[in-house]
Amino acid sequence: METPVCPSKQLPDAHIIKPKVEPCDDTLSPAPDASEDCETTPLSCSHPFFTIILSRSHVQKPFQLYIPGRFHKHLPEERTSATLICRGRSWAMRYCGDLKTKRLDADWMDFAVDNRLQVNDACVFELVTGTREEVVFQVQILRGGLPKDITSKGYTADEPLVIVG
Repeated sequence: METPVCPSKQLPDAHIIKPKVEPCDDTLSPAPDASEDCETTPLSCSHPFFTIILSRSHVQKPFQLYIPGRFHKHLPEERTSATLICRGRSWAMRYCGDLKTKRLDADWMDFAVDNRLQVNDACVFELVTGTREEVVFQVQILRGGLPKDITSKGYTADEPLVIVG
């Protein structure tokens, strides 16, 4: 599979991330026709994204996922269907965009449980579609969070991340 490459003018500002490789668990295997590279594909240069380091409220009751305020400009101002795509699978839920704080509904729990997300894991949400009809995110999971050299410098939704395996 050929990896997408950002224009060269953007690469010097990119953060390179090498996620921790974990043994596969049969219950978490991607669909047979899914690409094995889906967890290590670099983020598209043309799609906005945000990153969340997971806390207890993301991965245990009440399973809440609020979208960072700096990312709201990319999303609709109403409730609509949402889909998270990860490892060749998809999870349907609702996006609640009609509130001051934008969030995914309680069905986020299915994604968190199915992917065995833990406190300090990081999720990169790349917005593939953000219309009134639907919101679709391609999600990449980084076990154990982002490297300290990135978090110590700070980062924003405007800085590119390249995830390599």
